[in-house]
Amino acid sequence: MNTIRIREGFKNEILYVLPQSIIGPAVKHPLLHSLMPTDIGWFPQARYHYCEREQGAKEHILILCVGGQGWCRMDNSFLEINAGEALLVPRRLPHVYGAHNDDPWSIYFVHLMGSDADYLLEQLFRNMHTLKVAPDTINLLEDDFRRCFDLFPGGFVLQRLVYVSQILHHLMGCLFFNNRAFSPALGSSNFYDLQLTIDFLQQNIHVPLTLKEMARYVNLGVSHFSYLFKQQTGYSPMDYFIHLKMQHACTLLALTNQAVRDVGAAVGYADPYYFSRIFRKIIGVSPSHYRQHSFDNGSPYLRGDRDA
Repeated sequence: MNTIRIREGFKNEILYVLPQSIIGPAVKHPLLHSLMPTDIGWFPQARYHYCEREQGAKEHILILCVGGQGWCRMDNSFLEINAGEALLVPRRLPHVYGAHNDDPWSIYFVHLMGSDADYLLEQLFRNMHTLKVAPDTINLLEDDFRRCFDLFPGGFVLQRLVYVSQILHHLMGCLFFNNRAFSPALGSSNFYDLQLTIDFLQQNIHVPLTLKEMARYVNLGVSHFSYLFKQQTGYSPMDYFIHLKMQHACTLLALTNQAVRDVGAAVGYADPYYFSRIFRKIIGVSPSHYRQHSFDNGSPYLRGDRDA
């Protein structure tokens, strides 16, 4: 480890820190008390970067590594952080981190406080402090960081600080729930790509797919596929597919004048009476009643009462 240690002051860095005189009153705002940023920045190729907090920080810390390598020591463990990974440091946890000597990291970072930040870090398993980030998610996170950088110079203005908080809600939502490389439900970076299945179901909304066909598409056994799918969505694959079909049927009933039998066929039900029965079970009313309600509320299309 180098004896040269630099906490900040890197070429082309961005660093904004809110003073306590701003944080104190702002955190009482109803849109800030759940997720409040206090520090945010960008350290590119941060050679000799080193930060040690013997008592931990008052806030949770998110570090997104987009280039190079870094390291962190906490919870009696040593972690290596590579490009395409995020480091999450819980508040009040003693820690020390820094850049790799030969390949220093480039990092975005933000300090967060509030109940939503507490909840999100609870999604990590015990002693889990790093998670992989899919390339498309990294792009979204970088965009959000850059938006915050544009706004943070005016962070003394409450309206701008609220806007930054909302962007950070999106950033954290993407990291935890729109990240193909991480599943909070499984507490792991090792899981199958749920979006592949969802895309497959949407492309075959008109087909009565079987569970076996779904599992085969993502090269998984039926039982393992069903387990992973329910862990990540809360639905069994077949229940999810039925809800997806009924959602599409609602759109067709509200925005077209297709006969109910044709709407049923469009979502994979050759028997119009069976389709109506399933529709009522999921939506709570019959297809014709749903359509009537839609038109009564101003649908731009002519009424289509041609029920099966």
